[in-house]
Amino acid sequence: MLKKCLIVLALFISITGFSQDEDSYVFGDNVSNNSNGTSEGGGFSWDRVTIGGGLGLSFGTITVLEIAPNVGYYLTDHILVGVGGRYSYYKDNTYDFSTNTYGGRVYGEYLFGGVPFLAHVETELINLEWTQDVRKNIVNVYIGGGIKQRIGGRSYLYILGLWNLNETKESYIIQPNPIITGGIAIGL
Repeated sequence: MLKKCLIVLALFISITGFSQDEDSYVFGDNVSNNSNGTSEGGGFSWDRVTIGGGLGLSFGTITVLEIAPNVGYYLTDHILVGVGGRYSYYKDNTYDFSTNTYGGRVYGEYLFGGVPFLAHVETELINLEWTQDVRKNIVNVYIGGGIKQRIGGRSYLYILGLWNLNETKESYIIQPNPIITGGIAIGL
């Protein structure tokens, strides 16, 4: 049921993305007039910063809380790079078990001009409880793409489909391939 809802949502967002006015603008959608693809002025600009991330909550026999903030910066009108963190709390009341998982990531995105698609690459380091007294670091390398939907100004929602190129038995426990994720980016 969840997969069907996600497919319908993805189709709806992609259809509405194509039906936007020519005047609709998400930072990164404009094609630069410069031959090297950079914006005029150079240097740091707060207009090129985005903040956002994801939030997940689930309550019941199994309780899950996930917080994943991130900060990005547009190097050019089409290339976004950023860093983010991740914290997850998991509790299973049936087995009286709880654990915390945390880590960080660096990512890069290429936003295609004129269409609501983006390409995404990411490297993530996650620390998780492997046994009762042992924690383990796992490195995941993701590649994929997704769609974005403008929600006003320089802000947009996004849904990504990613593939872990470094999938191991440890990373499979956290998220088996393919990984479907989403979030929000808010332009400052």
